Amino acid sequence: MLRIRHGFTLLELAIVIAIVMVLTATGIIMSQDMVPRYRTRKAALTFVSKINECRMAAIRSGRECSVELLEGEDAAAHSDLTTQSGLYWVALGDASTGSTTWDVLPMDSYDDGVDDTTAEGVVDLTDEESEHYAHRVSLQTWPAIGGPGLGNTNRIVFDPRGWLTNPHSDFDSQGHLSVTFVNKLAHSKDLKDDYTIYISRAGMPRLDTSHSDPYPGLIVGGTKHSSSIGDPEISSGTDGGTDTGPTP
Repeated sequence: MLRIRHGFTLLELAIVIAIVMVLTATGIIMSQDMVPRYRTRKAALTFVSKINECRMAAIRSGRECSVELLEGEDAAAHSDLTTQSGLYWVALGDASTGSTTWDVLPMDSYDDGVDDTTAEGVVDLTDEESEHYAHRVSLQTWPAIGGPGLGNTNRIVFDPRGWLTNPHSDFDSQGHLSVTFVNKLAHSKDLKDDYTIYISRAGMPRLDTSHSDPYPGLIVGGTKHSSSIGDPEISSGTDGGTDTGPTP
């Protein structure tokens, strides 16, 4: 009589357990690099969102709107995992040009003269209680931004047309303002895994990414920084990246 065997042998179980352990270890190793990358990308995309929010607020309200960069980290500290820096505000001005008072979003000070809440306009990468907290991600110290007029140093300012009013000296040779978010864990391994936002004079942001060779094929958003300037493929969109705004 044929006997039907049910269940698994110890050898079969051992093989299955070994395969699961190998796959788990592989996943952990990959996530150690990918999770910080996604955090960095999220921080950069949040900045793009705030830039667009500020631009639209200026257009809708007929007042200036600014993104004020407050705290950044020098390149020398990027590989130090015990430090982190990144703070900026989004605020609406009190005039269509030459604003002297800024109301950090949401707009509320024009009702009673007091900026009662700043819940929408403050982005702090280092605040663990904030929805914008980004572990081991920093805002890199930005190129000099004088801002329009007086008292607007480090402000990116939109007018009611949605254009930047910053002086010519605030823009690079390509006609952009740039802000970079740094993956500190990658820098601690002598790798570069950063996201840079380029903002044209017309107020349009573009997200670029810069990765070291040890991360081939793992671009999770943005165009490669090395191919985004002066590369004819970008304008045709063959690598998936586009420049979303003209530079007048």
